[in-house]
Order: sequence, then C-alpha cells, then structure tokens
Amino acid sequence: MPITVEYKPWIEYPEIWATEAQWWSYLRGALRRGLWEKSPIKLSFKNENCSPPPENYQGRARSGAVCSLSGVWTGKSRLEVDHCEGNVSLLSWTDVLPFILHLVPPKGSIQLVDKEMHKIKSYAEKQGISLERARAEKTAIRLQKEKQDVQWLKENGIIPASNSAKRRVQIVERLMEEK
Repeated sequence: MPITVEYKPWIEYPEIWATEAQWWSYLRGALRRGLWEKSPIKLSFKNENCSPPPENYQGRARSGAVCSLSGVWTGKSRLEVDHCEGNVSLLSWTDVLPFILHLVPPKGSIQLVDKEMHKIKSYAEKQGISLERARAEKTAIRLQKEKQDVQWLKENGIIPASNSAKRRVQIVERLMEEK
C-alpha cells in the first residue's frame, strides 16, 4: 500500500525553498552528498577495478582502467563510477525510496567511465538521445560557450546561420555526418 505524504516543506518554509522544484533539488543534492560522494561501495569498486597502465601508456597516471563507454584506458583521477542505468528522478515523495536505492547500487550495476564520457552519457539519458548525438550536442554547446561556433563553421566550409540556435543545429548536423 503506497504511503501518502502531505508534508510540503516549500510551503512550510517559503523563505528557504521558494518553489517545489527548489525543495526537490535540495533533497537530491543532500542525498547524493550523503550517500554517493563518499560511498564505500563506489570507492571500493573504483579501487578494485583499477590496475597499472598498459605498456604503451605515455602519461603520468600510475593506475587506471579502460572506460566502459569509450574503450580507452584512462588514469584513475579521470575516472568516475557511473550507474549503468542512470537518470533516476526525484520529483515527489514516491521517488525518494527508489532514488535512495539507486545510490546504494547492487553489484554489476556500476561501471568506470571517463569524466567527459560520463557527462555525455548523462546528457544523452536526460535528453533521450543517442550517445553519438549527445557528444555532438555537447561539442556544439562548448563551441558556443567559447564563442568559437562561427569560426568552427567557417573552418568546416559551412556558412554560419544568423543566430546561435541555428548555428548549434548546423554544428550538430555536421558532427553527426562525420559519424
């Protein structure tokens, strides 16, 4: 039988959480900091799955692992522990237990991934798009933040569109063509 919770902290404490969304964002962050950031499950998984670098490695890392998403050996400091199935929402009281259980993952449900690949995978899951499309979108976003989108388009033989939204589409389409 589902538990009904009528408590609404955003109404009780509007000076702290002006909106319901702010409350759920706060709770999500608090649970992640408390259960995931220093999780013994996460830390032991990372330590147990790192090994010395391959013979042809030229970098400074003393240990690391192959990224589960890219297949590239990566130094330990650049690796993050990722949930194979991510993007668990926390938008209501009924989401609280599933979210907590997500932060205490069963064996076989986590993997080591490069930090950038982790961001790309998370973006793909949130947007409901492929990993390749997410990589192209993140590249376009980065180019626009760095104010290099017009130059990049010109260097790739494309006449830049009149506004940033259209230029972003141009960049993504070009990157997707290359795949």
